[in-house]
Amino acid sequence: MDPRVIVAVLSVLVLTDLTVAYEVIKGNGSCFEVVKTMLDHFMELKSDADKSNELKYQTELQIKDELIKSKDEQIKALKDLNKRNDEQIKALTDLIKSNDARIRAQSEIEELIRIKNSEIEKKNNEIERKETLINSLKNQINEKSEDLKKAGKEKDEFNKKLLSCLDNINKTKNSLMEKEKEIQEKKEEIKRKDDLLNEKDAEIQEKIEQAKSKDFQNKDLTNQINVLSQNLTITIEKLGKSVDPNPCKNVSKDIYQIRLPGVSAFEAPCNGSGWMVIQRRIDGSVDFNRNWTEYRDGFGNLTGEFFIGLEKLHLITQSGQHELLIRLGKVDGSTAFEKYDNFRIGSEKDSYPLESVGIPTGGAGDSLTKHHLNMKFSTIDRDNDEDAFNCARRLGGGWWFNICGHSSLNGRFNKDGKGKSKNGIIWGSWHRYDYTVSLTFVEMMIRPKPF
Repeated sequence: MDPRVIVAVLSVLVLTDLTVAYEVIKGNGSCFEVVKTMLDHFMELKSDADKSNELKYQTELQIKDELIKSKDEQIKALKDLNKRNDEQIKALTDLIKSNDARIRAQSEIEELIRIKNSEIEKKNNEIERKETLINSLKNQINEKSEDLKKAGKEKDEFNKKLLSCLDNINKTKNSLMEKEKEIQEKKEEIKRKDDLLNEKDAEIQEKIEQAKSKDFQNKDLTNQINVLSQNLTITIEKLGKSVDPNPCKNVSKDIYQIRLPGVSAFEAPCNGSGWMVIQRRIDGSVDFNRNWTEYRDGFGNLTGEFFIGLEKLHLITQSGQHELLIRLGKVDGSTAFEKYDNFRIGSEKDSYPLESVGIPTGGAGDSLTKHHLNMKFSTIDRDNDEDAFNCARRLGGGWWFNICGHSSLNGRFNKDGKGKSKNGIIWGSWHRYDYTVSLTFVEMMIRPKPF
């Protein structure tokens, strides 16, 4: 077909209605056959377009109806909103009235916020410092990790050695088991001997009971002897016979019945060199934290630890000039002494004051004269010292305390030789006034001064 005919047909299709064009071209038989397929296609397209336009028209109508309905609802909602707005305006009017108070509160809040911000800034600075410290610690941890690795290697080596030791231990264990069998046999033998000892103890206990019965008889005899001794002393004084002022002179080391002018007979140890022992500390077996009556009358065991008694010392030292010898010892075995040439004690009505000590000589140093001379005797129940507290109660034991002072030979006995701030047996000048030192040996002795 001539192309010009095809162009003409297409022009008709474009410029006229497809149905009319279809009829016109159909009338032209030869031309219709050529463009029939094309016309059919265009007819289908036109049909689809018509349907699409119809659907579009229906959709637009539906949308318009929905828009109108939506507008009505919006108008109603706006009316309700206007009503609520009126109510809100009224509420806002009320709020405005309190606005000044809120503004003031807001100002205070802003000031608090400023303060808090300042504190937060400080905290942030502190956090930065902490982070720096943490970083430093992390570095240290890393270093420690390296050390731990090395320690792990050392541990492995140690484990090897330990396994070797365990082998040796097992061998030793087997040997010990054999020894245990031998020990068990020894225990059975010891048990048999214990049974024998128990039988002997029962016999000894029976003997002790018998001895106690004898002791009661002996005490009665002793009391009778004391009465006779006092009567004898009075008789001797009446007859004008003299008594040796030093009962320990020319006697061996032992406990003797002491008889002195004006003094009731009493027992006391003599050291074998002419000295009478008046006080001894050796093992802590006797409590020296005693009351006034006990220090006045004396207490303890004459063969061990004891104090002779203040009343006896007063009567003896008032009868004539006496020397005082003090022997001291420490836990390490070192010893020293100090001697005074005029030791004298006052009466009970004056609280047994240390009236005199005389001239000191010896290697232990003088810890009596400066702080204790002329001081009254104090005990836990009789506070005669110059301190704000009762030194005897505070430090333990009776003594001629001042403001406590530099010596206390009746203080608490500490077997390890260590005290707490004068809370022990002390002689300050000998241990350089180190009051954590507590002596473990003391012996005080007196004798008439030889002229």
